[in-house]
Amino acid sequence: MNSTPEQLRFASIPAHTVRADFAGGGLSSDLGPMLLRGVDLQIGLTARITAALPDRRHASYISHSYHDLLTQRIYQIGCGYEDGNDSNSLRHDPMFKLGAARLPFADAAALASGATMSRFEHAASKRDIVSDPRTPACSARHIAG
Repeated sequence: MNSTPEQLRFASIPAHTVRADFAGGGLSSDLGPMLLRGVDLQIGLTARITAALPDRRHASYISHSYHDLLTQRIYQIGCGYEDGNDSNSLRHDPMFKLGAARLPFADAAALASGATMSRFEHAASKRDIVSDPRTPACSARHIAG
């Protein structure tokens, strides 16, 4: 008797169904971003933190929303990639792209680079994070650290 399921289903992205199987195809070593996305959709962590952070960037220079950047960074940390430079190698990873609700094999759907992530991490001040009551207290302590 085979105890391994043939397919696993995950939270979908608009107009797409997300399934994992064991037949090969596009490969990634990380399943974590999909699991984190499922939890995030249930508790709304990234949406709440994004709503609490002011975005002072000039609109004509924005390629990635604050929510996209925050989602990418939190999911990377949750999967053990604590260094922001890891974004350079993970920005094309199909599972991280799916976790950020992007198409996994579309080149135009690349996630943020390490340089973009560094600018994002240094954009928010402690005052931005700690003074806003909408920021979850546990997250504010870790981000402001």
